[in-house]
Amino acid sequence: MASPCILIDPASANRFNFDWKIYDGSSGDDKTAFQFVHLVLKIAENEIPERLRLSFEQSIGLLLADAKSGDFITVTPKDNGLLYGWLYQLLHTTRTPDSRLSVILVVPQQEGYVIRSDFLEERFRGSQEIRQAIGFVQPRQLVRPSTSNENSAVGQIVSFLASAVGGIVLEDQSKFPITRHTLHELQDRLAFPWLSTAPIIRRRIALIGEVRPYHLCARLFQAARALGIDLVVVDSAGHWLQDENSTYVNLREAFIEVNMEVDIDLPRRIAEVICSYPHTIDGVTTVTEFLLIPVARAAEILGLPTSPSAAFAKSVDKYETRQTQGSDACILLSGPEELDKFLSNAQQGFPPAPWIVKPCNGWHSLNVMKATTPESLRVAIEVVSRHTAYSRSSASHESKWQTNVLVEEYCDGPEMDANFVLWRGEILFFEVVDNFPCTADSGTGSVNADFKETQLVFPSALPEAETLQLRQSLYESIRRLGYESGIFHVEARMRNSTYEYRQDESSKLDLQPKLTAPSKDPGVFLVEVNARPPGYVDASASAFTNGVDMFALQLLLALQDEARIRALSLPFKSRPHVVISAIQADKSGTIVSQDPWRDFHQRKPELISRVFENPMNFKKGDWVADPKLNTTPWLSGFAVYSFDGRASALEAAGQVKEGFECLIE
Repeated sequence: MASPCILIDPASANRFNFDWKIYDGSSGDDKTAFQFVHLVLKIAENEIPERLRLSFEQSIGLLLADAKSGDFITVTPKDNGLLYGWLYQLLHTTRTPDSRLSVILVVPQQEGYVIRSDFLEERFRGSQEIRQAIGFVQPRQLVRPSTSNENSAVGQIVSFLASAVGGIVLEDQSKFPITRHTLHELQDRLAFPWLSTAPIIRRRIALIGEVRPYHLCARLFQAARALGIDLVVVDSAGHWLQDENSTYVNLREAFIEVNMEVDIDLPRRIAEVICSYPHTIDGVTTVTEFLLIPVARAAEILGLPTSPSAAFAKSVDKYETRQTQGSDACILLSGPEELDKFLSNAQQGFPPAPWIVKPCNGWHSLNVMKATTPESLRVAIEVVSRHTAYSRSSASHESKWQTNVLVEEYCDGPEMDANFVLWRGEILFFEVVDNFPCTADSGTGSVNADFKETQLVFPSALPEAETLQLRQSLYESIRRLGYESGIFHVEARMRNSTYEYRQDESSKLDLQPKLTAPSKDPGVFLVEVNARPPGYVDASASAFTNGVDMFALQLLLALQDEARIRALSLPFKSRPHVVISAIQADKSGTIVSQDPWRDFHQRKPELISRVFENPMNFKKGDWVADPKLNTTPWLSGFAVYSFDGRASALEAAGQVKEGFECLIE
């Protein structure tokens, strides 16, 4: 342990005495080599040495002094504004004689360029060992190791401060040493190549058709800034990112207005406005399902990186996806009239009951229904054929959307969501998420039953053998569609799984081993392939669980930035259990509550600390349609975490859901 020091704010005379020690944070890879400088800060109440007091009037920053010699150095905002702000905050946080703060400076041991400026904040979100993590660097910044040859304690600390890329406040406020568990947590979460040996060039991407409001796409814009990527938004007139006077104007470099009607000329219009932009645009991207094909075609026109538009055409069209798989029976109908012809001709290939009936093109599980009898099948086809794809409203004669109906067999095995990151055919990241039963899973084909998600759990409880089977089968499905690289959110079911959803002794529903082994071997039933990141809360939960941000990877894939794609696809191992739960309105009406989650925070402060995402789909004054309708979205959703196991996370989710209140009149 090195010589004790004093940190003082001359303006307030607030000060800490602190001891410090250096730990090796390396994981064996030069690109992840760093040091942890551990400081334990204790409120100082002893008399300030006269030599330091005389320097107060001339000081324009904080004073760092050697407790023994009295030697000091001034730390100013000009040295590093983020670092200075953090130290100032520490000095003015807790002011009791017995209070301590145990903090870590993260110092690189190699020179390099930071691949993402907020990597500390991202990798330590939700860590049970960490109270706060903050980065001191700018996007693409060159950082260097400490090079001081100073013998004095102050000189060494200042050298570490000058090189530090970030600071961490630990939950454990004890003295030295850091516990072995805490050190392992720090090393694990930073065990990825966060430095690039080559300079990172600032690049520009056209973000096309961002239909989500800010609170459901904020992490995409945060990632762009941290990666050093400028965004040019291409969209229709009146978009929320167009207004030059709005609070969101700094999210993008420019807004380009274009007619976004989805017709045969949309790719050409997108390509033309991008060509006419005065600065080079290096890539294009979208997460909007019905724009995946036209944006890919625009990229092909421009010669920019993209997966083949032909691959998107197959994955967006659920019937075409089925055709590439070749094993599961399905038929495509335009309406109930075609069903009569099909049945009267006794055509081969008709899937066995029960059936899934859904739009050939659609999203959010809208208008997906289950039918168990010929009569309910006819009703389902009538309902689905009346609706427009990618819409919550009925079809009209002016609609250009294809509204054919896909009828396929229903698989009653547990449903899984699988997320892939592929680079040139290689799986860089893969995870499986348990997708709990929907109302239609347990129903008998009622028109009011639906396949809207109810609850998701990270990571899956599926046995390893079935997880590996799922990984291989779904990977092959993605490749058959024509993809080599990209982010894929794939939905599937395990047929004849050895696990099932059932209630335990305490009536809690969860995925558990079957009491009787199935008579046939498990198999994978593909539901659909989405060539994009999962939904906002799902993607945020994945980043929280694994440290892999799929929105950041989406941007890097648009640039084919292989080094950063590989680096940021590496998960950490110390993962929490995470539950995403849907909250549905209990009736139709007008939202009266101003901010239901703020009210929840006031009533349940300890419980809300476990919640890290909680978007509302409605605000005060909005009308909520009948929640029994298939087309009515969630009132809200939330994600909650636990390091005490899956059961603990599920219990917390149940408590949050039970305690949530939103007044509807």
